[in-house]
Amino acid sequence: MNLVEYEADSTWRSAVSRRTTGQKLRDLFAAYLRLDVIEEIMFPASNALAYLALVVPAFMYYFQSIFLHTRSQYMSILIGVAVAAGLQEALTGLTTRLQFAQERGVLETYLIEPISWRLIPLGMNVWKSFVGIVITLITIAIGCALGGRIDFSGLPLFFVLLLLGVLASNGLGLFAASFLILFKRGSPVMAVYGLLGALVGGSLFSITVLPPAIRWASYLAPQAYVISGARSLLTPHAGATAMPLWLPFVVLGLASVLSIITGLWVFERALHRAQVMGILGT
Repeated sequence: MNLVEYEADSTWRSAVSRRTTGQKLRDLFAAYLRLDVIEEIMFPASNALAYLALVVPAFMYYFQSIFLHTRSQYMSILIGVAVAAGLQEALTGLTTRLQFAQERGVLETYLIEPISWRLIPLGMNVWKSFVGIVITLITIAIGCALGGRIDFSGLPLFFVLLLLGVLASNGLGLFAASFLILFKRGSPVMAVYGLLGALVGGSLFSITVLPPAIRWASYLAPQAYVISGARSLLTPHAGATAMPLWLPFVVLGLASVLSIITGLWVFERALHRAQVMGILGT
């Protein structure tokens, strides 16, 4: 390395070291968002089909409600399905990204940036979290276009509730990502969570109809809180909800903070352990 290259390298390292944590997070988010947007642009047909698929559940449950003479329950069911789909995107986004990096052998290149490894998942799942929110909102909008009615005054609080649900799902996704780093398989964790959410999350029915012996499991799934709160806010006259409106906000707020803090620590430890074992890039 000649003198000019050494001085340039020293200047770059000095500038990097002076960045605050906020600036590092901003640059990290911008970099991963750019990668995700480029990927979206590179495969326009597949992405267009993915968004077009949102029409299917909206129409399916619409015609089902006509056939079963349950039009008054249409939006209540669709809201549950829309929320579950949106949270699933936020939940699986990080493991999908990591598995893609492992398969291409570029995971270790993500770790050479001069930032804490704990910050990496915060950037890697921003786009998928945003997509999850968009999927939920688009599905509900399609239902409204088909004649479903919601209470629009509840939309601001619903958006806050959905955001809390996405954050809690990100926290849970960190544990699945840690499992993936160490064992190269995230599917067992995701499968258990997916079954739990599908059965007791309340996407197709209120959890009040579940037997008390298994109803307790509903309170372990973020979907149950978001869906119950969403139905209370957007379809207050569609029937009884499973829990008071304040409870989802409190539980999801606490769950978001605790799961993200704990999940980031576990994720960093998993990376260090994989590096020591020599399996990080394999």
